[in-house]
Amino acid sequence: MKKLILAALFVSLATILFVENTVLNAAEDVLYGGDIVYTKPVKSVIFSHKAHVEGKKLDCDACHSGLFDPKALKAQEKSDFNMDSLYKGKYCGACHNGKTAFASNTQCARCHIGVKGYAASKQKTVSTASVPAGPKQPITIGSGDSAVKFSHASHEKSFGCDECHANVFPMKSGKTKVTMEAIYQGQYCGACHNGKKAFASSECLKCHAKVPAPKTPLIYKPKGAAPVNFSHDFHASAFKCDDCHKKLFVMQKGGSKMKMDAMYEGKSCGKCHDGKTASSVSDCGKCHK
Repeated sequence: MKKLILAALFVSLATILFVENTVLNAAEDVLYGGDIVYTKPVKSVIFSHKAHVEGKKLDCDACHSGLFDPKALKAQEKSDFNMDSLYKGKYCGACHNGKTAFASNTQCARCHIGVKGYAASKQKTVSTASVPAGPKQPITIGSGDSAVKFSHASHEKSFGCDECHANVFPMKSGKTKVTMEAIYQGQYCGACHNGKKAFASSECLKCHAKVPAPKTPLIYKPKGAAPVNFSHDFHASAFKCDDCHKKLFVMQKGGSKMKMDAMYEGKSCGKCHDGKTASSVSDCGKCHK
């Protein structure tokens, strides 16, 4: 009889992660992900985001930075998602080790509610709509006039958390240094803002309240010639940002290598300085002073 009881406990322990596409407590205005029901390999465990996020004050990246994929049910698809893995410190076992939280080989009933508990959970108000889980307030990227206010709320209308986290962005604010050149190369925001999935990243004012050009001139010091002072203020009075970036120049200081021979062929500065749109590149004294 004792062996049967131990066997039953072992079988009921063999679980812990995401929903069967069922998010509970969605009727509440929750911002912590709701409750998640794990049904594999056996029923059933209810994971409470509220208990972990609000109760234990854990940040999202405490789990969603390698332990669990942000998408529900992903962990249940893995062959090693079992109690043995938890005992070795994987998945829930990273915290449920007897130090940070109660050990995964103790207090089984605190997580495993069994078939009856699963049936009771199904009677709760259930919504198939995604639960908003992003920060309420916009995240500020950058500083000064060119800063961007990123709103999770507006993006959650079209995308799930896992479409950005953690493949495009880590699950913690301030962990990524975002540059415009990287975005133009399809990284970060540029993964979607490519002119197809979403508006192109070259439409600066869609995100940036202001796009101030560098206040001081960029100074180029070519070998064997006088230096060139390039004024963004002067050129911005006649051209838009995307007239030059990134068609002619990368959006990163020092990122473009320029040669006079290339300019004579209509590249970089030579695209406009052709004697028609602007002074010819052969009029050296206009720039080299």
